[in-house]
Amino acid sequence: MSDVLATAAPALEPADLLRVLATHVDERAVTGVTDEYDTLTLHVSADHWVAVAEALRDDPALAFDLFDCLFGVDNREDGFRVVAVLYSTSTGMRVLLEANVPGGREAPVLPTLTGLYAGANWMERETWDMFGIEFEGHPGLTPRILNVENFEGWPLRKDFFLASRVAKPWPGVKEPIETDEDGNVIERETLLGDAPGPTDLDQAMADHAKQVNVREPADEAEVPEAIVETAPVEVEPEPEPEPEPEPEVVAEPEPEPEPEPEPEPEPEPVPEPEPEPEPEPEPEPEPVQEPSAQAAESPEASAAAWPIAEEDEGVWEGELPDLPPDDEPTSGDAGER
Repeated sequence: MSDVLATAAPALEPADLLRVLATHVDERAVTGVTDEYDTLTLHVSADHWVAVAEALRDDPALAFDLFDCLFGVDNREDGFRVVAVLYSTSTGMRVLLEANVPGGREAPVLPTLTGLYAGANWMERETWDMFGIEFEGHPGLTPRILNVENFEGWPLRKDFFLASRVAKPWPGVKEPIETDEDGNVIERETLLGDAPGPTDLDQAMADHAKQVNVREPADEAEVPEAIVETAPVEVEPEPEPEPEPEPEVVAEPEPEPEPEPEPEPEPEPVPEPEPEPEPEPEPEPEPVQEPSAQAAESPEASAAAWPIAEEDEGVWEGELPDLPPDDEPTSGDAGER
């Protein structure tokens, strides 16, 4: 195991790594070396798969003590490959181990690395679950961890048959209907957290893709009979577009001269409002004359103030005429007279 932290620059050159590795394994263990993109890849024979990984881990000069990852690659007719990535925390170097899996596409088998690196356990289970590659000596590849238990096939193989894409070519707005063994349609209730159905945008994108990428229907010989029976492809013939009629050429009539605009009538003069008559001044009340002292002294003035008839002869002799009660004098002028 390493005793120091990782360094910025690798401590070993590829030639030095191969020279140290050759002291632990057979010459036939490494069939080729690729050094591209600052990554060293060792092409290892399947028979020496575990021996090469053990030498890289246990040699103090190499000290590849960290298991990074492991995954599979589908090479079609050439079978499968398995790639493991190892890292040295003391030298800061990374190396890839690549091996062709014997057994072809029918029964690919490769020895397990779980005896050297505990981290290989989970990743070898994922590789088996997606590619079907068996790892000999693994403590337990089952149950499946990425697919359901009753799933049939290996999804990441390039020959894996996508039944939904046969029933509805890509891009499809939605998957075909789901049926049981008797052919009855299975209706599932959408629960909280489920993906929503297709939207108007999905429908528009699918229609546009159909117009741009016109695909011919697959041959019936390439489609299994079970898929054809459960999900038949119904292709509706597209209506042929009707030819547009040619527009008739019509001579444009000459424009008529525009009539001259009539002169606008002059506005009638608005009569000025008559001035309102000024209000007449109210007559001032006549002042009431009060009897003064001078009038009492003058007998002529007092005689003029009383309505005495000329026939009454006894006025000056001390006799008063009969007067209304309201006109009785209040002063003592009559006694004096």
